[in-house]
Amino acid sequence: MSSEKPQHLPLAAEKALKLLFFNQHPHSPKEAFWFQRRLFLETAGYRLRPKFHLGFVGSKAPSIDSRHNLGDDHAAQHPLKHIMDADRIHDGQQVMLKWVSKTTHPYEVDIATLFSTPEKAKHPRNHCIPILDILQDPHDEDKQIIVMPRLIRFDEPIFDTVGEVVDCFRQIFEGVQFMHENHIAHRDLSLLNIMQDPSRLYPRGFHPVNYCLDPAHEGPAYCITRTRCWPRYYLIDFGLSRQYDPAQGPPLEPVASGTHSYLPEYASGTGACNPFPADIYALGILLKRHFLRSDPSSSNTSFGVDKHAHGPLQFLAPLAETMTAKNPASRPTIGEVILRFEQACASLTAWQLRRPGQALDGGWRGWVDQKARQIHNVVNGVPPLPLHSYPMSVAAQSSVKPLSVRARVFYTRTPSEQGPVSGLAKEKRSSSSHCL
Repeated sequence: MSSEKPQHLPLAAEKALKLLFFNQHPHSPKEAFWFQRRLFLETAGYRLRPKFHLGFVGSKAPSIDSRHNLGDDHAAQHPLKHIMDADRIHDGQQVMLKWVSKTTHPYEVDIATLFSTPEKAKHPRNHCIPILDILQDPHDEDKQIIVMPRLIRFDEPIFDTVGEVVDCFRQIFEGVQFMHENHIAHRDLSLLNIMQDPSRLYPRGFHPVNYCLDPAHEGPAYCITRTRCWPRYYLIDFGLSRQYDPAQGPPLEPVASGTHSYLPEYASGTGACNPFPADIYALGILLKRHFLRSDPSSSNTSFGVDKHAHGPLQFLAPLAETMTAKNPASRPTIGEVILRFEQACASLTAWQLRRPGQALDGGWRGWVDQKARQIHNVVNGVPPLPLHSYPMSVAAQSSVKPLSVRARVFYTRTPSEQGPVSGLAKEKRSSSSHCL
C-alpha cells in the first residue's frame, strides 16, 4: 500500500499535484483522470503503474510518437482516456479499468454484470468479458469504474493457421449466440470490441499499452502461436447493448453509431433497425474485411471476394455473403450462422486447417517459417484444432435450439416489415427449420 497521505486531498492540493503531473508528463492530459484517483484506487485494492507515482521521472522526454519510446514506460499511453491498466494488489492479477458514464451509457454496467453472475459466468458459451469489480467514482457521481481482466485485441499477432481462425470465429459466434439467447443485442461488434486472453499467448508477459513489447517496454515481447495455447476470446464494450422483451415484438432501435457507417438499414434512410440482424451484418463485414481479403487496407472498397482475397479462407465466403444480405430478414440468425459455419468447416482436412490463416509477413521467408512450424506440429502430434472442439458438428448442434416463427420474427424482422403470424400449425411446421 502506498505511503502517500492523505487519501482524499483538498481541491487546491489536487490541482497542484495535477500541475506537477503535467510538468512531468506534458503529453498526458488524458491520464489526469487516473492520476487524480490513484490513491482511491489503491484503497480499493488496485495499483497503477509507477509512472503515476509522485516524484516519478521518466528516463526520456516524450516524443510525438511517445507510445513507442523503447525503454521508457512513462511515454506509453492508452489511446482512450477512459481506459487504464492496473495490478490487483492482493494477488498481482493484471487488470484493466474503465470509467463509464451513467448518463451516456446507462445500461452498460447492468448488462456487463448480468453476464458475470455466478450462473451465467460458468456457462461455456458465455464469452462476455468478466466483471471483477465495480467502483463508484469518488469525485463524480455520474461515473463508475469497472474492473476487468487484462485482455488484448483478438487479431494480434496474426493468425498462423486456418484452424486458428476457425477456433476464433467458433468462439465469437457462440458468444454472440449466448447474448442473443438472453435477448441482448451487442450493437457494436467491431474489430476493437473482440478480445482474447493473452496469458498463455505471451508466456513472459507484455506491456499493457504496447503488447508487442515486453513488460519493461524495452524490446519485443515473446509470444507463441495460438495452436500451442488456444486462447479464449471475449466480447467487450456493452455501452450500446440493449436487452429486449420478446413479448413486445421485434425491437426497433436507431442505428447504433458503432455500425451506422456500413449498415444497409442506415443507407436506406430509415435510421432505425432491428439490432439482432444488425449484429449478424457486423460479424459478416468483420469476416469479409479482415479475413477474406489478404489486404484489408486495399483501396478497393468492395466487400465482395476480389483479387485480394485470401485463398485458404474462401470456404467461409458463402457464409459471409448471407450474413451481409441487404435485407435484414434474409440474414441468418446466429444459430443458423453456427450451423452453416460448422457445415463449411466439416470438410476441411488437417492439412487445410494448417494452411496460413492470414497473409504472411516476410515474403517467402515467412512462408517457409510457417510451413516449418506446421511440420513440427505434425511430427509432435499437435492438433490443428483444440481437441475439445471435435467433432464440431456435435458441439454446434447441441447449442442450437429450434426457433419458432414468432421468435424468428423477433430476431430478424423490423416492425414495419412484420407480417401477421397466424396458426399454431404454421409455427409447428416451421420450428424445425429455423434455429437460434
